[in-house]
Order: sequence, then C-alpha cells, then structure tokens
Amino acid sequence: MVKENAAGKAAAPPRPPFVDAPLALGPDWFNTLFAHRGPAADVTAVEARAIGTGQVGTNVRYSLGFRQNHAGLPQTLVGKFQSQDEKNRMAGKVLGLYEREYRFYDTFAGSAARIAPGLFYSDYDEATDRVTLLMEDMAPAVQGDQLAGCTLAQAELAMDAAAVLHASHWNDPMLDTYPWLQFTSAAPPPMITPDFMAALWPQFKDRYGDRVSPRAAAIGDAFVAGLALWAEGYRGPKCLSHGDFRLDNMLFGGRHRPLAVVDWQTLSLSGPANDVAYFLGAGLVEADRRRHEEQLVRHYHTRLREAGITDYPFDALWRDYRWFSFSGLQMAFAAAILVEQTARGDAMFLTMLHRHADQIETLGALSLLSP
Repeated sequence: MVKENAAGKAAAPPRPPFVDAPLALGPDWFNTLFAHRGPAADVTAVEARAIGTGQVGTNVRYSLGFRQNHAGLPQTLVGKFQSQDEKNRMAGKVLGLYEREYRFYDTFAGSAARIAPGLFYSDYDEATDRVTLLMEDMAPAVQGDQLAGCTLAQAELAMDAAAVLHASHWNDPMLDTYPWLQFTSAAPPPMITPDFMAALWPQFKDRYGDRVSPRAAAIGDAFVAGLALWAEGYRGPKCLSHGDFRLDNMLFGGRHRPLAVVDWQTLSLSGPANDVAYFLGAGLVEADRRRHEEQLVRHYHTRLREAGITDYPFDALWRDYRWFSFSGLQMAFAAAILVEQTARGDAMFLTMLHRHADQIETLGALSLLSP
C-alpha cells in the first residue's frame, strides 16, 4: 500500500541508504534506488569492481542484472563514494572535497553536462560527510595516464574542455557567494595557508631524498621562498576552475563524447590559466611540452574567443600561464604528503614535480616571484 504524507499526497519512496562498503552493494540497494528515482526495476544481480586510481575517493563500476528492464535502465553505472582509507577520508572531510564535488553537479548542471559524465543519482549527508554519486559508465573510454603522458590530440581535447568550463562563468560575481567553493569571499579562510604549504616541502624532500633532482630541489626551494607573494599576487580574470585538471582525471574516447572530465573535488574560483598550466605542465612529457606549449595555449585562447570571451588578449593569458606554472609543483609535493602513500602515487607525484620544474625553468617563471 502506498503511504501518504500529511497533505494526502503519495509520499516519495525513500532514498537508498548511504554507502559504507561500496563493493558490497547488492540488488536490494539498487532496487531502492530505482524505486526512489523512478522507474522501479527488479535487479537480481550486482557485480561490483573497483576502478580508477583516485587517492581521496572510492570508484566502483556496477554491472546490473535485471529480471525485467522494460524502461531501458542502464546495465552499468559508475559510483563514487568517500574514501575507505581513514587518513584519506579525514583529509576529504577537512578539505570539503566530498561536499564540493556533490555541489558541482547540483549547482552547475549545465556545465557538467557538456564535459563531465552524465549524473544518474547523487546524495550527500552533511552530518557524516558521506557522498553518493552514480554516473553514466563512460566505457569504452580510457583513463589518461599521468605517468605516460598524452598525445597532442588529447591535449587539444583537454584545452577544449577547459575553455568550455572557464567561459561558462567568466568573471561571474555569483560564484563569490558560494561558501563551499574554494577561494570565494563566502568561503571560510583556507585551512591550508602559504605557511602550512611551505612546511610540506621539506617533508617531501626528506621522504624522497635523491629521487628529487638537484634542479627540481632548487626550483622548489625558490618557489617556497616566494610562496606568500605568489599566493596573493594574481590579478587576472577569474572563473570556475577544476583545480586538479590532469590526465588521471580524464576519460578519452567515450561513446558520446571524446573526453569526459571527472573528480571535481577541488573546484574553485581561480584564474583560467591555472587549469591550463597545470594540465600542460604535467600531462605532456618535457620534450613534447616544450615543442607544443605555446601552440596549445593559443588553441585554448581560440576556443575561449569562440565561446564569447573577447576581453582576454593572448599576451595577458601567456603572462598568467607563466604565473600558474607553479600550481602543479605545489600540488605535487603537497598532495604527496597529505594523502595515503602508495607506490604509484610516489611515481606520479615525482613525475609531476619534475615536469613542472622543467616547465617553470623553460618559462623563466621564477623571475615573477621577485618583489
């Protein structure tokens, strides 16, 4: 019998409970989900398999078996949940990562629909910081590989996606009203201050020792010495910024689009060149980046202009691109210390550090840190 609420209307079926063991979800959970979302279905089997290489989240592909599926519900879905590692989960809570990704899909659905996987269902609990995101399965798309680097064609696709995201809310004053969006006037003061960030650099050098090249160590030392100036010195346009715009967070070659961008936990209000410099610095091996760097930044600039952003000349973009070449260096050494240490993580962060150090040196960016 269908229950009715106080107004006499049929009450919506309950939401499925929050998930603490994503790999253990069975038919009952999905049947509750479909009944809540509509249309109802009769799921009889669930196969769950961990996917991805994320450090602060759990990603699972679900293959569903139905007794009947007349509504054409998806037979596979990809779920993202809070990390199962306590250290990573606490880092996610302190940094607001889980809420931020949920809010991205909820608030910026139009932008998300163009460059992110389609969202099937989402839920977030502020009290426990648990999150559920169920998205379309992008298979046969292939995840980018931060260690191997990308092709010129893949880099162009990434620049296309960056331009879509940035142009969607270019210098939009509404962004400054969201308390969950990093670096807005409404957001709490960042917990990770320049002083805190600077303290992570010697820890990184101590951990990795001679795996950090002398050149990269010198560039890191110079950056940390000027970090306070760098953190406060940007004066260019601002927009929605992914914040971790790199290959491991990109899926290439899907059925419906050539690129889908995932992992929106670090979304922020920042300069558009931040995502551009971060991706090109880490996504291309050094020789390819030097050869194609300016070409790719010009490609991004062209896409911005096609999207209606005509008040940002290339010379200003290139200046800001040099400024944000430090973002990836900072991310590499900070994330390495703040998240769970793994063998792949070590290789990835060291690769990123050295590629960004080469980027900074090639661009002569250290000169920008002089008072």
